[in-house]
Amino acid sequence: MRIRKRNMVAGLDIGTSTIKAALAEVALGQVVSILGITQVGSSGLKKGNIVDIEGTAKAIDNCLNELERLTGVEIYSALLGFSGASINAVNNRAVVAVGNPGYEITRDDKERVLQSACNITLPPDKIIMQTIERQYIVDGYDGVKDPVGMVGSRLEAEITIITAAAAAIQNMQRSTARINLEVDKLVYNPLLVSESVLLPAEKEMGAVLIDLGAGTTEVTLFQSGSILHSSVLPLGDEYITRDLAIVLKTSIEEAIRVKEEYGVASPGLISGDKMVAIKNVQGKEVKQVSQQVIAEIINARIIEMAEMIYAEIKRYGSLESVPGGMILTGGGAELAGTADVMEEYLGIPVRLGMPENIQGLPTELNRPQYAAVLGGVIYAAQYKGAVNHEDKALSGIVQKVNYWLKDLFS
Repeated sequence: MRIRKRNMVAGLDIGTSTIKAALAEVALGQVVSILGITQVGSSGLKKGNIVDIEGTAKAIDNCLNELERLTGVEIYSALLGFSGASINAVNNRAVVAVGNPGYEITRDDKERVLQSACNITLPPDKIIMQTIERQYIVDGYDGVKDPVGMVGSRLEAEITIITAAAAAIQNMQRSTARINLEVDKLVYNPLLVSESVLLPAEKEMGAVLIDLGAGTTEVTLFQSGSILHSSVLPLGDEYITRDLAIVLKTSIEEAIRVKEEYGVASPGLISGDKMVAIKNVQGKEVKQVSQQVIAEIINARIIEMAEMIYAEIKRYGSLESVPGGMILTGGGAELAGTADVMEEYLGIPVRLGMPENIQGLPTELNRPQYAAVLGGVIYAAQYKGAVNHEDKALSGIVQKVNYWLKDLFS
């Protein structure tokens, strides 16, 4: 399918249990229209980190091939969301004197102060993955988003630096290179999720975004319109699944089925005492287990996760510093009653984060598990600029041939 004068962006969310891809068309005014979303089972990842490059590359390729078949558009590049247990967020600031004799702040002044703010000491196995400009301060006046063109003699910058294990980033890049996919930009997942689920008022006044994935949970505090603190907990929805499998003495596959069909976050959500048939590990014998027991197992794990989330928030400050409350999103948030249990434990308002910042989204796609990949196309449209796939087609083909020749003779 050849498309002329259509600006499109693609987003890719590589998770521990699933890989999702989305393609969107961007109209004037950066209005995003979703053309299609695909999802396949993930392979080669553990707690957000790649442990099998070939397996991950194959899963990404399968997901993109499905998206190409669904939309009829060849995809040569995508914005890639990234997370993992090695992620860390560091706040830093720097100050420079304005170099222009007329004291007009130039782009060079802005670049100098940013470069100075990025000068931090890192372990040899860590690299800077992304920098987030929180605010600029001109002659003591804060809250400036872009100082270029303003007048002042002293320019300060406050930024958040996202660091990650160098090996984790390199393995991600190698996986996409195996399938000749060009990465337009690598972006920390909470930034993408925030684009699709957070309200501007929540970002401004202060709110905690919890992205509950399969292998990791991202805890991110937004304040004054941007990320203030963020960390990644090395546990997620798989924690609940594995506990169900161990306590009920069944397989992971059966535990997933039981959780999805009968699981709720609190025993109080169950009326009556329904019995559930559960197969053993070998899948040959069946036993009856009370749904109340299943809910108690799940509830205990969610409470433990809430305790860890609370501890992370306390590292940043206090619950009083997040008047916007907590926004719970990600695939793990879809378990019935999870937001209510979190709210009761933490004592702050908790709402379910749906990707409602995209107009006209079909009901079946308006789910927390799609928050990151849908946020990816919003982010790409706003910050990367829309990509004309017709213009990229020839360069993409040449690039694929170059990769093939490189692999052939290496």
